[in-house]
Amino acid sequence: MPLAVRLSLFYASLCLFGGVQLPFFPVWLKSKGLGAQEISYIIAATMFLRIVAGPVVAFLADRLGDRRRIVILLSWGSLGAVSLYLVASGFWQILIATLILMSLFPSITPLIETTAMKAAHEQGIDYGRVRLWCSITFIAASSGTGWLLEWQPASIIAVCLVGAIAVNLAGAHLLAREVPQPRLAVHPGGQLRAALAFTRQPLFLIALTAASLIQSTHAVYYAFGTLNWQKLGYSSDVIGVLWGIGVVAEIILFAFSGRVVARVGAVRMMSLGAAAAVFRWTMMAFDPPLWMLFPLQALHAFSYCAAHLGTIHFLTRATPNAFAATAQSLYAALSAGVLMGLMTLAAGSLYLQFGAGAYLLGAGTGVVAFLGTLVIGARWNGGKLAPDAMQDEGTPSGDQGRNGAGC
Repeated sequence: MPLAVRLSLFYASLCLFGGVQLPFFPVWLKSKGLGAQEISYIIAATMFLRIVAGPVVAFLADRLGDRRRIVILLSWGSLGAVSLYLVASGFWQILIATLILMSLFPSITPLIETTAMKAAHEQGIDYGRVRLWCSITFIAASSGTGWLLEWQPASIIAVCLVGAIAVNLAGAHLLAREVPQPRLAVHPGGQLRAALAFTRQPLFLIALTAASLIQSTHAVYYAFGTLNWQKLGYSSDVIGVLWGIGVVAEIILFAFSGRVVARVGAVRMMSLGAAAAVFRWTMMAFDPPLWMLFPLQALHAFSYCAAHLGTIHFLTRATPNAFAATAQSLYAALSAGVLMGLMTLAAGSLYLQFGAGAYLLGAGTGVVAFLGTLVIGARWNGGKLAPDAMQDEGTPSGDQGRNGAGC
């Protein structure tokens, strides 16, 4: 089976879970008798675990050099954990099951992103056309679960979550086996010291922060977008269409991303995403009319997708191969964990006071991110920020960021 097909199938299986969990997990929690405060504790715990578990798992995968085996183990563990939902009851049982599940399943994404980008650069796989299947199955899973809930009790959500991860496990076993890469011997602890030394590089930190800030600008939208549109009197059908436009727009960009990134460049894609976020959230802050919401939602292709594509390509080109998964996991932890969590907390109080004006938080954050991308563009020319090979001591031997190809 061609590698591109294997990766496409895995991405498709990966996002089935998100398509069920993101929209409907709170519905299931409520059906189990949990109150709003208890639900918020469980959801907050999932963000915290992304911060801690992801980088640890990714570092181990980089150290072992066999990401496929780690993905399979994570999928098996996730299936066992999610199956606990079928018998769990009460806050503490559900919390424990969720802590186990969310320490395992989200850690898969950085590993598969690393594998896909490695295939893109070494074998010419079109990353965007592989990745778009994730968005397609997300829509299918969310729509299908919503349809089931029209005639099934909320308990069906747990069954759907188990089924989604079972499919993901099958997809994990379809992944191609990795060819072992020759590695220089390092002293005990050398890999960790080398990783820490690399991640402390100023340009890497600026890029990681700017990329994560762009994604965190969506916090108000994710938390209160639907509530604000309901307050404005839009029906559930219209709101569903508005959300769908954003996902369809990102699918289109993913489909043509190979040519777009080649022409625009990784850093400029990040800048484009930040600029789109500034414009999009500034306009949303003033409750624009319905006709204007459609093109604003289409900007999701830039504020999310272009920024994500630029970041993935930057990390792949700038990061030594030995730390590839570690870098991807740090991006996931900072963007979907630390900054998204902080922005969501801030968005709550701002929305209560200012309503749609809370979107200005995202607009201001986008300005800061845009300035960060300008710094990256001025100082990075497309090469590795450190050599692929490590010295015997396990530390990078120098900064080669100026010796690579243009960005």
